[in-house]
Amino acid sequence: MRMKVIGLWVMVLGLLVGQHTVQATELGASYYFPGISATFAPGIAPHAGVVGVEQMLFQSGKADAAVQGGRVQTNIKADVFFNVVGVTNTVAKSSLGGNTFQWGVFVPVGSVAINSTVSTNFGSHSLSDSTTSLGDSTLLGSLYWKKGDIHYKVTESVFVPTGAYTMHNLSNVGRNYWGFDTTFAMTYLDMKSGVEVSLAPGIMFNTKNEATDYQSGTEFHVEFALNKHYFKDHYAIGLQGYYYRQISADSGSGARLGSFNGQAFGIGPAILWTPPAGKGRVSVVAKWLFDLNHENRLHGNYGQLIVAYKF
Repeated sequence: MRMKVIGLWVMVLGLLVGQHTVQATELGASYYFPGISATFAPGIAPHAGVVGVEQMLFQSGKADAAVQGGRVQTNIKADVFFNVVGVTNTVAKSSLGGNTFQWGVFVPVGSVAINSTVSTNFGSHSLSDSTTSLGDSTLLGSLYWKKGDIHYKVTESVFVPTGAYTMHNLSNVGRNYWGFDTTFAMTYLDMKSGVEVSLAPGIMFNTKNEATDYQSGTEFHVEFALNKHYFKDHYAIGLQGYYYRQISADSGSGARLGSFNGQAFGIGPAILWTPPAGKGRVSVVAKWLFDLNHENRLHGNYGQLIVAYKF
C-alpha cells in the first residue's frame, strides 16, 4: 500500500527535471534552474499513464556584472516568473530492458524584468526593460530502474529556442540557443521511518548564441534532498539544496568579460502535499531556495510551485 502511495507522490518528479529557466554564462544565467532535479524521491518511478502539470518558477536575483545583447551590464537586478504547462506519459514496462520510461513536453510563458547600468563613451546610463512572451520549450526522456533499496533515474532534457528573443533587448524570455542537460538521480527511501535521501548530479552543454557570438560554457550541477514522508497524512517535508559550477569557459567575440566561470551553492525548505482528488491523483510541491554563495552568477532566491494531475 505504501509503495502505491509513493508512486502517487512522485508522479510529478519526472516533470520537474525538464523545467529550467534563468540563471556564469550570458547574463550570468542559463537553462539550469537551481533545485529542479532533486525534490521528493526523484529516482522512484511514477505510475504508468498521462500526467498534466502546471509549474510556476520564480527568481529574484542580482549580479555585479554580466554580458547581455553584446554589451557589458553592471549593477544588474532581475525578477523572473515562468508559468510552464506540460504533459508526460509514463510506460511502466517499456522495451528498454523492461524498465520504466517517461517522456514529456513543456511550454512556458515567461515574464522578465531587468534593471542595470551600461557604460558608453558618453558615460554610464541606467537601463530598465521588461518582457512577457513565449519561452523556450523543453523535451525530455527519463529511464527508471531499481537495484536493491536504491532507485535510479537518468534524464535527458533538450531545450529548444522557441522563445522570443531580440539581440539588443535588455530583457529576453528566450535564450536563442539550444541546451542539452543529462541528469542522474539516486533515491533511498526507508518505508518504515519515511526518511528519504536523494542525490542528483548533472551536466549541461550549450550551443552558441549566433546573434551575439556568445558560447556559454559547460555547466555541472548536483542537487541533494533530505526528506521525511508522512504517508498516512499525505504530505512530506524536506531540506534541499544545490551546488553549481561552470566547468568550461565562456567564449566567442561576445564574451566581453572573458571566461566568466560561475559557481553557486544554495539550500532551503520544501513541502509535498497529495490531497484526495476524485478519480484522478494530484500532487502539489512548494519549494524555496536561498543562495548562500555565488560567483559570476545572478544570485538571490528561487521558488517553485508545481501542481500535477494524473488522469
